[in-house]
Amino acid sequence: MLAGEVALALAPTLRESLAVLISEGRMWIVLDLDQVTFMDSAGLGVMVYGMRRAEARGGRLRLAGPGCQVRRLLELTGLDTAIEVLPDAAAACHGPWR
Repeated sequence: MLAGEVALALAPTLRESLAVLISEGRMWIVLDLDQVTFMDSAGLGVMVYGMRRAEARGGRLRLAGPGCQVRRLLELTGLDTAIEVLPDAAAACHGPWR
């Protein structure tokens, strides 16, 4: 679960964490955004990076429970149509993957 701001300061760490997960063969990834209060373009860039890396290996990246600010950012950028966004972590983990 991520919490607080997913911005420039956190982006490199999150990117590295995703890279490690995917290199270990974990290609079906859910990022729980329920506790994220703010996301900027650096955070969006990490989401795109994770999505592309997972898909390149035959997997998927899902986003779960984004708050109003994050959801609005995803909608404004069109990323909500590229990455599957679900209402909460339970739905993201247990629902069918598209």
